[in-house]
Amino acid sequence: VVVAGGIEREDRVAAAGGPVLSGTKTVSGTFAVGGTITYTVTINNTGTAAQANNPGDELTDVLPPQVALVSATATSGVPVATTGTNTVTWNGAIPAGGSVTITITATILPSAVGVTVSNQGTISYDADNNGTNEATAVTDDPGATGSANPTSFLIGAPVEVPTLSPLALLVLTAA
Repeated sequence: VVVAGGIEREDRVAAAGGPVLSGTKTVSGTFAVGGTITYTVTINNTGTAAQANNPGDELTDVLPPQVALVSATATSGVPVATTGTNTVTWNGAIPAGGSVTITITATILPSAVGVTVSNQGTISYDADNNGTNEATAVTDDPGATGSANPTSFLIGAPVEVPTLSPLALLVLTAA
């Protein structure tokens, strides 16, 4: 309340809106031992302010032990693939109404036959627009009903390529 010349007046300042981040995660590839899979994580900012590249990671994704991390790329920002811990982190800014896509490549390990693998990434963001990532969300599989679902797939047996004996090759060549 401000008093000026005997007149009371109330000044109000609207709070600035902040970023609102959410993410989807899908998987594609060969779901068999030795196969290569690709996780695609898309982080969207539906808030009224940009998400800055604040201290700390804006995405942390620890891959399950049934897969071995190979690499990570992103359409913007900086992805880091730490193969020793099977962890992908991403740091970067996302404008209001914008998005970023992080692509993670991994290989399915031999011990994983018949296992269902489930995985989610954690998104950290600055909901109150104060320069600190205090809010979190998890990635959602858009193919599953509901929200905040992990991305899952079943690992099959290795794909075997048939081979021919030298005699069979000779017969095939002669034919």
